[in-house]
Amino acid sequence: MNKVEFIDMLRRHITEVGDPAFINDTVDYYRDYIDTAIRKGRTEEDVLAELGDPRLIAKSIVASRDDIPGSSQSHSGNGSASSEHFEGEGYYGGSAETEDASGRPDYGIYDGKFHLRTRRGKEISLPLGLVKVGGAAAAILLLLGAGYVAVSLLPVIGFGILAVLIYRFFKDNF
Repeated sequence: MNKVEFIDMLRRHITEVGDPAFINDTVDYYRDYIDTAIRKGRTEEDVLAELGDPRLIAKSIVASRDDIPGSSQSHSGNGSASSEHFEGEGYYGGSAETEDASGRPDYGIYDGKFHLRTRRGKEISLPLGLVKVGGAAAAILLLLGAGYVAVSLLPVIGFGILAVLIYRFFKDNF
């Protein structure tokens, strides 16, 4: 399957949503995701294999929409999808890594949110924008912290180098 076939199949299977704007946005998201990954050096085959079956993606998206009459909401009100939506890898641009006894993943990206389940089973949903900002802030703090440590160690390193130079001078000359 190539990108065109993937997008066509996704569009055909997501039509239950009935909202043309939502369908176009979803298809555009996947088209952009695939194009971006290819521009970053990945092969089309790898990207499509990561995403998985477009029919499962469409089924998951349709099932997650509350505004579709007659859609079987196979998830609880807090946003956790059932295990059938996580078959294989690649679920709405992410992948489900670990699962609990019911087969649901401990975390995943879907509905435009990052979903996380705590050890006690409570599910938390965070907007992807917030997760991205938090990740960027953590990276900046890590870099600043590493820079602070490096700056703090400069005098120690300088005195160590000076001590070695003095030692070598006296060793070689006396």
